[in-house]
Amino acid sequence: MTSYSNPVELQMSNPVREGYREFDNEIDPETASQTAPRRPVEGTSLFHERASSQNSLTSEQAFVHMVKAMLGTGLLSLPLAFKHSGLFLGLILTVVICLVCLYCMRQVVFAAHFVCNRNGRDLIDYANIMRGAVEMGPTWIRHKGYFFKQLVNVNMFTSQLGFCCVYFVFMADNLEDFFYHNTSIHLSKAMWMLLLLIPMLSVCSIRRLSILAPLAMAANIVYIIAVAIVLFFFVSDLRPVSSLPWFGRFSDLPLFFGTVMFAFEGVAVIMPIENRMRNPHSFIAWNGVLNSSCLVVLAIFSVTGFYGYLSLGDDVKDTATLNLPMTPFYQTIKLMFVGCIMISYPLQFYVPMERVEKWITRKIPVEKQTFYIYTTRYMGVLLTCAVAELIPHLALFISLIGAFSGASMALLFPPCIELLTCFAKGELTSSVWAKNIFLLCFAMLGFTTGTYAALSEIFKKFAE
Repeated sequence: MTSYSNPVELQMSNPVREGYREFDNEIDPETASQTAPRRPVEGTSLFHERASSQNSLTSEQAFVHMVKAMLGTGLLSLPLAFKHSGLFLGLILTVVICLVCLYCMRQVVFAAHFVCNRNGRDLIDYANIMRGAVEMGPTWIRHKGYFFKQLVNVNMFTSQLGFCCVYFVFMADNLEDFFYHNTSIHLSKAMWMLLLLIPMLSVCSIRRLSILAPLAMAANIVYIIAVAIVLFFFVSDLRPVSSLPWFGRFSDLPLFFGTVMFAFEGVAVIMPIENRMRNPHSFIAWNGVLNSSCLVVLAIFSVTGFYGYLSLGDDVKDTATLNLPMTPFYQTIKLMFVGCIMISYPLQFYVPMERVEKWITRKIPVEKQTFYIYTTRYMGVLLTCAVAELIPHLALFISLIGAFSGASMALLFPPCIELLTCFAKGELTSSVWAKNIFLLCFAMLGFTTGTYAALSEIFKKFAE
């Protein structure tokens, strides 16, 4: 669940577009214009201190935001991922994948500051990092900068809407299970998704998401408590290590990869958070925000996946909440997670809708903008619900989104960006080539096998 607090509202030239922008990935032209261009200085430190503002983040605040952004519904599917990989192979691969993702995140941050230094700016988003890197590359590719910028935006759009689809399936799964075992209400998962449309359309009608900030803060607290209870359940009833396979089947590893990528992928939020830090060096330092937050999340993922599988064994379901005991205490945990995800949905939904709203405010007459904006929002919610209805298998949906969008954003784009910036610096050595070719091969292997395996399993489910 990605949650947010401390909303930041920027002054827009068009009042129709006022809204929640704390983790918005794109830098508006208006916002960029507020930062005076500075003359690029070659040979100086890339991580110069920024001017202080009321929206600046301290290292501690940035750390909390990073951890919150990477702890979501994927966490509860990690025990199933360990079933695909095996107990100890899963532990090893989780560490490897997370460390590779961390390294690629660092590539993006270093490239961002190089592009900013060249262009004389202080702030930049992920898509414009890609555009800037391409336009500094070889002459044959420089004119493709806008195309690659939009490629990143489309991938991020797909990723965010994919998260929203997963949220629908997660909520429907838990509501169906809760009411089936505790009441006489026995509705299908599809019916629960339709019923969820009512509250989801309501919360997504709120464009000024700062209104949801108090609920988001409460959801953070509830989420932490619920996860702690689930972890306590895991460690209170462990099986012998020898009773479970240490190494899983090779054919199931792509599903493991997709689930871990879905859970860990946090590259979409690193630049929005880093852009708000007064001292960006404290974000990228060896003991800085990025390394510290990712290592904490890695520890949580490893504990959840390892002990979750060790506790539940081969009976583990798509999400660990479906394995909880039938006692009233543990059953209420399902409703706690549903409530948290219901608040998180509009926050994830905001990112793609904000891009659509920007286009509407530029192309549509002012008197028609409100109608088009709300129509688009409602159609977006209906779209995510429809896709969730078509692919109602939570674990496979998570693996698909993680392998397709997560691998692209976190593993595939960063090495390409570094190769282009190293070309611009004149530092494209054989070691740089070797390192990034390895990362690209790793990314393509996970991307292709993970996407193929998830789609194959989804088609098998439809054929049953």
